[in-house]
Amino acid sequence: MHEDFESTPPKTRRVKPGLILFLCIVLVSGLFIYRIQRRHQQPEQTTVTKQTVEPQLTVEDSTEEGAEEKTTSIEDPVTPSAETVLTQTAHRQPLLPDEETVKQGELDSTSWQNPFDRLLWKNSGWKFTDDGMESPADQFCIATFIRPYKKISVSFRVDVKQAFPDFELQLLTRDPAQPDLVLVASQIHFQNTGVTVTASGQKTKTELKSVKVDLQQSQPGSVPVRLVGTGNRFVISIGRRRILTCAQPATQSGKECYLCFMADKQPVRITALRLEGE
Repeated sequence: MHEDFESTPPKTRRVKPGLILFLCIVLVSGLFIYRIQRRHQQPEQTTVTKQTVEPQLTVEDSTEEGAEEKTTSIEDPVTPSAETVLTQTAHRQPLLPDEETVKQGELDSTSWQNPFDRLLWKNSGWKFTDDGMESPADQFCIATFIRPYKKISVSFRVDVKQAFPDFELQLLTRDPAQPDLVLVASQIHFQNTGVTVTASGQKTKTELKSVKVDLQQSQPGSVPVRLVGTGNRFVISIGRRRILTCAQPATQSGKECYLCFMADKQPVRITALRLEGE
């Protein structure tokens, strides 16, 4: 019996081919799914990183720009100093442009496309816009055009609700011995009841001509006004009427004059300004 036992071949277990194929499919599928997940995760991480970094750069840039804006100051070469304005306006004195501003500015033009540009005026109180200038009712306002004229033609429109507003149009001649002072000022004073022309020196004041005329309007609107200064004579027109003509002060003859608008606590709005001359 012992010999029969030894000659019996051992039993072996066979693995089914279907099981091996199934395991291979599962392994390959797992690797494929793993690679797909890896590819999706990388773009998401990149996107998240960009989204977190870009706002930081934007904040830093805006902070730097804000800091630059705060530290940058723009000086207006035409606007007078506070001390000068307070001194002159407190005594109702006209404002003359600084000599350096007049020499350095591009003032060769004889007419202006945008005469209400605030850089063309030495101003206290008037509010300038692209299409006009306006004075508040609670403030003394004065504005002088920085370009001088020996002969001038100025036309504009003034808003009138009913009564014609009270204001002055002046031509200022600088004192050559004292450039900060006015040698003579021709003052054209407009009121609802008429127009008065006065010549004011440093110590004298002379009325040149006064005309009584009713300037009240029946309906609100803008009224055209024109002043022509030839160096010898003034011609003033309101609407379609020539209101007055008179002699210009002899001390202004042949000399440069600066155009000035003045309103003493009166609401005045000026539009359609046109300046020409030489």
